Amino acid sequence: MTKPTLYYHPGSPPARACVMVAREIGLDIELKLIDFQSMEHTSEAYSKINPAQTVPSFSDNNFIINDSHAICLYMIEKYAKSDQLYPKNNPKLRTIINDRLFFDASFLFPRGYNIMYPVFILGQSSIPKEMVNQIYRAYKVVERFLTNSKWIATNDQMTLADIAMFAWFEAFTRLFTIENYPKIAVWLSRMRNLDSYEEMKIGAKQQADQFLTVMEQNKIFSTFGQK
Repeated sequence: MTKPTLYYHPGSPPARACVMVAREIGLDIELKLIDFQSMEHTSEAYSKINPAQTVPSFSDNNFIINDSHAICLYMIEKYAKSDQLYPKNNPKLRTIINDRLFFDASFLFPRGYNIMYPVFILGQSSIPKEMVNQIYRAYKVVERFLTNSKWIATNDQMTLADIAMFAWFEAFTRLFTIENYPKIAVWLSRMRNLDSYEEMKIGAKQQADQFLTVMEQNKIFSTFGQK
């Protein structure tokens, strides 16, 4: 039987979340790197897999899924030996988890994208104050999530909601301080004890480091262009 395949890039938080879930549930997947620098994501072959030309994508015997949250849910429901990450018989908790996943997709990810895209693609050399404020607005919301619970969705256990958000936070807290968000700091420390963390950390560091490098290069190019 062919192993499920995850098309990914380590610099993508959603892709990192999928890898973490696979590791946490013990699912053996094949990782296929999509090289954005060579524009592999726009190739005809990959566009047939993912028309949006984004990562991640997941193929399980030619059953294709292109949204990271849907990928994670599919892996858990089909392959996990327990339902800890997405409890089957607790509809209220599943609803809270879903709520947090939608928050991750519609609130966290766009704020990160709106900072990363202008630097990596448009040559921007600074971050508008409003964009920075939006990151801290996201921090404030998550700090409130953690006010009455140890984990993102519940006080009792780590769930998929934690992994999905952690993949984003691990990169962005390297760029924007969390010194005023003690509950997030404690939660991050707890998440960093996961067996899957060391692998994920490499991609998060790569994402943050490349962002700073490219932004500095953009400043140089911008100054050169003005002369």
